[in-house]
Amino acid sequence: MDKFAALRGSALLRDFSDVGVRILAAACEERPVGRGTFAFRAGEPSDALFFVGKGTLQLQTREGGQPLGEVGAGDTIGNLALLGEGEHLLSAWAATDVELVLLYRDAFESMRKQKPQAGLKLMMALAQDFADRLRDAKAPLREFLAWQVSKRQVEGGGR
Repeated sequence: MDKFAALRGSALLRDFSDVGVRILAAACEERPVGRGTFAFRAGEPSDALFFVGKGTLQLQTREGGQPLGEVGAGDTIGNLALLGEGEHLLSAWAATDVELVLLYRDAFESMRKQKPQAGLKLMMALAQDFADRLRDAKAPLREFLAWQVSKRQVEGGGR
């Protein structure tokens, strides 16, 4: 797989120059995932940003569970993994043969020190992507926040 082509096709990197994409590609690793296997499982450490170069991954809450959605070529998963330690909240099962390009947190940190402008540009792209996703999820987020407030009121005795 051509890492540059896979990254160039990513919506997250749409504002990157070819030079910027090449810098990222040099820091990334390729990972094929065969049809019917997991790219990762819920609960496993999340330490990389996944770029889907080819194929389709189904996202599930648990192994064998109903798919919540799909991601395919041009999509990313694990967008917050570069910011700090955490775990995968969902499992990603390969509905087809999948080709991934991974940017591990350690490789990102090394690249950021050597090429700070590329690191900053990626961080800004991740922040914009996160803001866009929050904006798109405002109705469910509003429901979650209302639930949190009512839960605290019940726990706090209605204070």
